[in-house]
Amino acid sequence: MIPPLDAVPKRARSARPLRVCIVSGESRSTTGGLSAYARILVRELQSAGVQVTTVARFDRPEAGPMDYAAPSIGDGFPIDGIPTALVGPSPRWRPILRRLRHMTDRRALRRLPPMIFARAFDESLDRAIPEDCDLVHYIGAGRELLGFAALAVARSRGAAFTIWPAVHPQTWGDSPLDVDLYEQSDAVFCQSDHEMNHLESLGVSRSRLVRSWLAPVALPDGDGQAFRDAHALAGRPIVLFIGRRLRSKGFHALCEAMPKIVEQVPNVCLVVIGPEGDRPYPDVPTQAFLDLGVAAESAKADALAACDVLCMPSSTESFGIVYVEAWSYGKAVVGGPAPAVRELITDGETGFCTEQDAGSIAPILCNILKDEPLRRRLGEAGRELQSRRYAWPAVTRLHLDTFHSVTGYRATSLAPSCAY
Repeated sequence: MIPPLDAVPKRARSARPLRVCIVSGESRSTTGGLSAYARILVRELQSAGVQVTTVARFDRPEAGPMDYAAPSIGDGFPIDGIPTALVGPSPRWRPILRRLRHMTDRRALRRLPPMIFARAFDESLDRAIPEDCDLVHYIGAGRELLGFAALAVARSRGAAFTIWPAVHPQTWGDSPLDVDLYEQSDAVFCQSDHEMNHLESLGVSRSRLVRSWLAPVALPDGDGQAFRDAHALAGRPIVLFIGRRLRSKGFHALCEAMPKIVEQVPNVCLVVIGPEGDRPYPDVPTQAFLDLGVAAESAKADALAACDVLCMPSSTESFGIVYVEAWSYGKAVVGGPAPAVRELITDGETGFCTEQDAGSIAPILCNILKDEPLRRRLGEAGRELQSRRYAWPAVTRLHLDTFHSVTGYRATSLAPSCAY
């Protein structure tokens, strides 16, 4: 076990800006919600006067977070003027790192992989994390092992350690190994009450858990008319799905619902943005399907501006940022049975939650598509909620309050948001 911060000698602190190092598996240049969160958080912290550095394993997703032996991939090019220091294992450790995967799920051996991984990455992380860092903020979970290595370096610096794990209960981020890392952290950011209660039930001290949330990471200036013109969708009702095409995300159930929806709304079109997932996929009538694959952020924003309703009937989410992004465009949303989503969406007020089957999804979408006042009411209520609560100044303030609390630094005034 790594000693807690209060057991580590601290440096004398002068009156200077807080210094935070953000460590993650993938750099801020990659796609995905966690990379976008890191990208905007860096900008927001900078606007509040925090000195920020960033560290990552990969610039490109050729290797996954569980490929412990992979070298760092990419060039670490600057984003917003801040270079990302890329870290990798010492070559002499790579043979044993390849054998770690089978140990992480074995309770009797689970403390060994973090120790080996930390030794393998010690030189690289020691160079990457600044000596005068006050706090390391890790984005990821314990099974990736990078968090344990970053924690070890943080403690050697006398720095605090916080973590944003984005736990998907019973799916990701809640194994005994994950819990080991959370229990050694100074603060664990949770995106729902369900996540907090779940981690507490697994043994994480309530005092470490911080209830947080997210703000939109989509670009704010999408052009809906340009999207409709570009894809010949003028006047057609649009159902938008954004996410990986997984059964857990409800993609298959939504596809299965589309023939029923087409019967009642003949000119409807399902627009899909996101990477591949659980093949094979159910068939959707050709005239009612537009597949944009992994689209640029500008195309995603245009699609949000153009759609009539966003539907992702997911059964597993840590938060559900895509619904908040749709609200930022004043759009109606349909979520799934995931507990975090049911916390986020007030059924019948800011959207609807549905079971993950075609028979439940189709009637709700048909009702929304055929009732313009209902769509407008849901979208306006969602936009009001998003602007009031799920906005970056509020999210950044929560981070700063937590960072100041665990480091002992006094709070600073929050400058206006410079990003979104």
